[in-house]
Amino acid sequence: MTRKPLLIEIGHEELPARFVNFSGQRLLEALRRLFQEVQLEHGPARWLATPRRTAVLFQEVAPATPEQVEEVQGPPRKVAYDEEGRPTRALQGFLKKLGITENEVKIRKVGQREYVVGMVRKPSVPLAEILQRHLEQILQSIPFAKTMRWGPPLRFPRPIRWIAALYGSEVLPLQAAGLKAHRKTYGNRLAAPGPFELPSAEAYEATLKQAFVIPDFQERRQAVLQALQEAAREVNGVPVDDPDLLDEVTNLVEYPTAILGRYDEAFLSLPAPIVITAMKQHQRYFAVLHPDDPERLLPYFVAVINNPKADPDLVRRGLEEVLVARLEDARFYFETDTRRRLEDRVEDLKSIVWFKGLGSVYDKVQRVHNLVDHLIQLLEGQVSLDAGALRRAALLYKTDITTEMIRDGKEFTKLEGTIGRYYALKDGEPESVAHIIEECHRPRFAGDRLPERLEAALLGIADRVDTLVALLSTGYEPTGAQDPMGLRRLAYGLIDLILAFQLPLDLEQVFGAADFSEEARRKAVDFVLRRFEHYLEEREGIRYDIVDAVIGSGLRNLLVLAERARALHRMMQEKPEDFEKLVIGQKRLANILKSAPAPPGEPEPDLFEKPEEEALYRRVQEIEAPFHTFLAQGAYDRALQLLLDTRPYIDAFFDHVFVMVEDPRIRENRLRLLEKTRSLFARFADFSRIVVAGE
Repeated sequence: MTRKPLLIEIGHEELPARFVNFSGQRLLEALRRLFQEVQLEHGPARWLATPRRTAVLFQEVAPATPEQVEEVQGPPRKVAYDEEGRPTRALQGFLKKLGITENEVKIRKVGQREYVVGMVRKPSVPLAEILQRHLEQILQSIPFAKTMRWGPPLRFPRPIRWIAALYGSEVLPLQAAGLKAHRKTYGNRLAAPGPFELPSAEAYEATLKQAFVIPDFQERRQAVLQALQEAAREVNGVPVDDPDLLDEVTNLVEYPTAILGRYDEAFLSLPAPIVITAMKQHQRYFAVLHPDDPERLLPYFVAVINNPKADPDLVRRGLEEVLVARLEDARFYFETDTRRRLEDRVEDLKSIVWFKGLGSVYDKVQRVHNLVDHLIQLLEGQVSLDAGALRRAALLYKTDITTEMIRDGKEFTKLEGTIGRYYALKDGEPESVAHIIEECHRPRFAGDRLPERLEAALLGIADRVDTLVALLSTGYEPTGAQDPMGLRRLAYGLIDLILAFQLPLDLEQVFGAADFSEEARRKAVDFVLRRFEHYLEEREGIRYDIVDAVIGSGLRNLLVLAERARALHRMMQEKPEDFEKLVIGQKRLANILKSAPAPPGEPEPDLFEKPEEEALYRRVQEIEAPFHTFLAQGAYDRALQLLLDTRPYIDAFFDHVFVMVEDPRIRENRLRLLEKTRSLFARFADFSRIVVAGE
């Protein structure tokens, strides 16, 4: 069968920028799954997407699925045939259900029994039939955050206007969303609307480029970046490095054209982040920076438009007028705000409710200030920090939310902390205090930059601790994918800070100073530990059960827990047989102690009756001191080796010693010996929580 390329293009009204790539990726994933399920063979595939179209392009697609023979298990042989070998009613019913004859069955052994197996032939299914049957359902199943219904019984983020479907040069007879597929596509709405005929699937991209559409996201992104750089170069500048804005703008246009604009140099007296944000949040402009000083703004911007045939001078004037209005607003906020010191705004926090039932933002600041003092005491003598700057920043770090810039300037709310830094510097606060105020809010999201200063990390930890305990004290808990208060993000940020700054903090001690109930503090510690399991799995590929096992040791120092989990992970990766021996050896101990707990006390050597009891006891005594030394030194690989070397003694004990004897003194003594051995393992991890093959 000759294989050909397959193109499916869904044309629609402009999607929001955040939906464009998602739409292409999910359509491709769904079609790949479909083809895999029906066993339709194909070559490489890719998605293509712009605001007005979502497309997939498959290479070397088979015209139909192969004819298949499927085995369907029927009744056991003894039920299918009577004693004389004649078909029973059970077999006849099975044959009728499948529509086959007795000649089309075989006998297969499954486990210890023999079954009748029917051979069902599945005919070849043409590509067009597969797509016609599933395309609309696939479009309906793409999990967009928001959809709309505009006519046909199909929900999609925007109305679908056309469908192009080509197999090689042949139009596939498909219908979805009330539209019939054809070979027409449409170009850039402003420069070349079309329609345009697609001669073949292979000609898709070339045809669109002639119509001022670049359908490939990465190619379009590179074109946007190049246009930005060329425009900024005209004034000896460089565009601001903002990957998120670059991605967004790439998905706002189909064919980028850059327009260089200018604004009054007087606005350069404003802090650079304010000017950059004024350009970005509503206008999606790129600020232009000095090439040798990335924090120095030039009085220019670059905007990207979707019309290569537009009059650049006319467009530029409109772009400049809109920006001036935004910058005037920003200057008004800045001048109004800086008439008061941040210190004078602390009292204003009393009028802002932080969370219903949990007091004001002022109350929160006071709690965080106390937590900061607690952290300073916990780390005394272990780290070097500027306690005075930290305490001062803890008093002021929330005051910028009372300013006009953050409170009323809606596009500037994301600058919380950054505004605080600039206002603190203008107030004459030490630079260290100003930078702590800004950096303590990081990381705001996964992958965000971490603070550079230890003091900022500690203030960020204190703030997150207070928020976690406070919200959990209300009975709130994330469920499934729902976490509107962002507790998971807060926990991840807390873990990030502790590990990145190598802080030797015990979580129970840290949360123990939070000004809420003991139950809320316990719930918060447990919540962070649960997130820690996922954290190490996502960031370092360490299995959750390994992390759960080291948490089972009872330690609450994340640095130590992480290093122990890494040591176990290394052993599992590099010495899988040793890893399994170590885990299974301890599980034998845990299993018997689970059903018969040991009474308190140490084992008595005088009661040993078997040499294997004596040998295991001596082994545990021999390694106890060096094992604790290795744990204290953080030499976890060596500690694990000591435990592994104990495995033969455990095996010998179980091979030759019967624990549950009738004599209670002997039985209890043997249980105490097992408990003593198990407790040694448990100081490293609860190995019974680790899953091994075959369980």
